[in-house]
Amino acid sequence: MNQPLAPIRVQFAKAGNYYRLEASISRLLPREVPRVVAAYTAVWTKPEEVESIAIDSLSGDALILTLVAEHEIRADQSPGAVARELTYAIWQRLDRYTKVTVETTYLGESPDAHFEFGEEQYASAYGARFEG
Repeated sequence: MNQPLAPIRVQFAKAGNYYRLEASISRLLPREVPRVVAAYTAVWTKPEEVESIAIDSLSGDALILTLVAEHEIRADQSPGAVARELTYAIWQRLDRYTKVTVETTYLGESPDAHFEFGEEQYASAYGARFEG
């Protein structure tokens, strides 16, 4: 007797939602890195790659942090929704604005996507005002 094909369909469905998510967060203090990693892990998964680059070479107190991991997006999510959720989680953990850029790469046959949430989205989400 032949086995049912349902498990194969489930396997293909899961493979169809697999993404690589790279988040770059700029102007962080070294003490903020664990909070950003925790937000990334909570929203996406534990980062497979963590890279930090010092921005201010004189004092060394500002960083650009890049986190990368591959994970499956739920069927009811989109890459944009994950990017938005991640960005807002980072802002919430830091309790301040910082630039967050999220690159999602579909590990299949569709095009990649780029999402950037700036001061306008932060102000909208948290009622903040930027002067200048």
